[in-house]
Parts: sequence; C-alpha cells; structure tokens
Amino acid sequence: MVEVWSAIASPDALFVAYSGPPESFHRIAHPHKALVDSPRLKTQDHQREKQSDADVLSAAAEWMKDRDFTHVHFAEYDQFPLVPDLDARQLAFLKAENADVLGFRLRRVDDTHYPNYLYHAADPRFHPHWEAISTRPDRRTVLRMTGTGSFWTRAAFEAVAARPEPFPVYLEIYLPTLAHHLGFRVRDWGGQNRFVHHLGDFTSEIEAARQAGAWTLHPVKEFWVNRA
Repeated sequence: MVEVWSAIASPDALFVAYSGPPESFHRIAHPHKALVDSPRLKTQDHQREKQSDADVLSAAAEWMKDRDFTHVHFAEYDQFPLVPDLDARQLAFLKAENADVLGFRLRRVDDTHYPNYLYHAADPRFHPHWEAISTRPDRRTVLRMTGTGSFWTRAAFEAVAARPEPFPVYLEIYLPTLAHHLGFRVRDWGGQNRFVHHLGDFTSEIEAARQAGAWTLHPVKEFWVNRA
C-alpha cells in the first residue's frame, strides 16, 4: 500500500495506522506508522457496535505535530487511489466548495427515518451532547457520511481529533457532525460518490473506473491479496 500511495504523495507524507495482529506490526517497512490496537476500531457489526476511528485520528494528529502539513487525506485501506494528481484535485475541489471537510455521500439525517440516526437518537445523551458543544444556530443538526475516505483542512482534522469521544457514536455520524458543530464547513464529494460503494470488491473495475473519471474507488480488497 505504501508503494501504491507513494505514486500519489511523497512517502514522508504517508502515515500508516495499523490495527492488525500486533506481532506483525514490525513487518511494515515504513518509518511513519503507529499500532492502533483499539477495540472501538476493530468491531464486527460496525453500525450496531458504533465503530470509532477516534484512536486513528489521535495517532495521526500526534504524528503531524512537528510536520508542516496543511491538509489531511484520511483513507481506509480499501479506498484505492486512481489518479497521480489526486491531492491537487482534492485541494481544488475543497477550495471550490469553500469547505473544511469533504466526505462521500454526505447528508443531513436528523428528523429523518434513517435507521442509524434513529438508533443514536434513542440514546438520551446523543442530542444533548451536540447542543452543549455546538457553535451553530441549529444545534440539533446531525450529518452522516461514508467513512472510507475524507479530505480535511489541518485545522478541522486536529480539532476533531482533539475531542475525546464522549460515548460511543458510529464514526460515519460522529466525524461530520462533530466537525459541523465545531464550526467547520462539511461538504459532499458530488460526482465522485458513484465510485464509492459499501459492499463488494471492485478490484476488477479499477481501469474502468479510472476511464469513467474516478479519482478513487471503494472497496478494492482483492488487489492487496494478489500483491501480498
């Protein structure tokens, strides 16, 4: 993965958060890495167990402390990069949207029947938490985005990473909602959404997706198995 992503960005700008077997961590031949052995990340039923990647964000923010970055591309292992100028495209889109955070399939879900929202709203702590910390006039706004890949200004990323998770909240709701209520502008990826799916394996579609205008593709899993 480091080899593939090094075609997109300098290896010195790549940080690997590893959550596999701890005994294999030393085999990662890349200096910028951290072992994130978090039960909140390694869930099985991600939505019902309210999977969190807060520990990954914290590890990345800690690594960035002495480094001169302005933006963060946060990607899961199966979000596959397809274009060599990915960073330039993301920066341009972020600027065009006047955004601080870009997320896939972003939408507002409060006052809807979206099942994951209803599941969270049943927790009596949920809405009061946002109302207590929000900088927004409407303190009940709840957002969701697909969590496989997102692009952030450094300020937004570090602000979200610095907040300890108050109680379990699924990352696809927690990240965009927290960023929003802290005053950052969260926007959708627009036309790139069609290349991001929840299920399946699109390894065989890599070239077709690239030709169709995809910047990244998700999920791509078998590619890594074949390269191992």
